[in-house]
Amino acid sequence: MSSKPLEPIDYQRVFEGDPVGVRILEDLVSRYGTNPYVKGGLEAQRETDFRAGRLEVVNFILRKINQANGAHDDGHEPE
Repeated sequence: MSSKPLEPIDYQRVFEGDPVGVRILEDLVSRYGTNPYVKGGLEAQRETDFRAGRLEVVNFILRKINQANGAHDDGHEPE
């Protein structure tokens, strides 16, 4: 299935233009948008890595919204 790539405006419409989208983004940020660091040994490092991955998803969404709002990209754009 081939689909048109999503544009930053698509993220803005969903997460800023729709009241439910706003609530969902707030929930994602509150759940996964915190410092991922866990102090400790190897298991803590694994948990830190896991949390960092979740944080990156939230940051990706926020970068797309910021791009749609005219903010300059910080050059960090994983695809």
